Amino acid sequence: MSVKFPPPAHPGHPTLQDWIGIGVLTLLWGSAYAFIKHGVETLPPGALSFIRIAVAAVLLTGWAYLRGRKLPPLTDKRWLWFIALGLFGNTLPFWLITWGQQNIESSLTGILVAAMPIATVALAHVFVPGERMNARRFSGFLVGFGGVVVLIGPDALSGLGGTTFLSQMAVLGGAICYGINAILARLIPDTSPSVSSAGMLITATFLSAPMGLWDMAQMEEVQNSAWLAVFWLALGPTAIASVVLMQIARSAGPGFLATVNFLTPLAALGTGILIGETIGWNALLALSIILAALWLARKIPNKETEEPR
Repeated sequence: MSVKFPPPAHPGHPTLQDWIGIGVLTLLWGSAYAFIKHGVETLPPGALSFIRIAVAAVLLTGWAYLRGRKLPPLTDKRWLWFIALGLFGNTLPFWLITWGQQNIESSLTGILVAAMPIATVALAHVFVPGERMNARRFSGFLVGFGGVVVLIGPDALSGLGGTTFLSQMAVLGGAICYGINAILARLIPDTSPSVSSAGMLITATFLSAPMGLWDMAQMEEVQNSAWLAVFWLALGPTAIASVVLMQIARSAGPGFLATVNFLTPLAALGTGILIGETIGWNALLALSIILAALWLARKIPNKETEEPR
């Protein structure tokens, strides 16, 4: 039986709740890369991704049932959506980015993943009503990407190409998968965010199982801190973040959701401040650029000049 929900808010008009959700995702995803980098030191990429997804699926499914949200029957067409969401939102990008981070620095990973909003806005232009791309919006995303490069440091770009080229392409592929997932999350038939997130993670668990179980069979000694890292990745950046992601994509659209990838490097900067690191001039400049980019990308046109939707 399908559950009906109120129609989503008009894409391009995010509410205060959407902005709070972006803040939550920024903190959760901003912490993920450091935990991945630590976990993959003793856990193979496939095993780390599989365990992360499976634990998150158990946590989120249990939470959904506690709230009285039941998964749809297997004959429901939404399971096809869950499979696609699980593939592009979890299975492929988790493995690609984790595999790539074995060979490249987190700084370069942050820049490559920041390409995701540009891919998202291009895909949304084709597939999502009300998310048409124009010069103002596209310019905002390009400026935001430039802000990320300034924040992380242009020197990180010196690592492009070379012997780690395949690893870089893997991370970039993961970023594109996230863009596709943002589109799918917007287009899925009306479903509670907790149910759609649980269904996505359940299907992702099965999709990632072959590679994950194979890697687990090859595992040697794993550090206790690596297990703790995987548990946090499952709870925060996967389970909780999945619910928030589905809600924002449904209410404000994939273009708004994509802006979080410009903000996650700022979360890393904030973490550095808390542990006593000094803020350089590039960080303050990058913050100004990113905030300007968000204003440019999200500025609502006047009614007289607004494009027909």
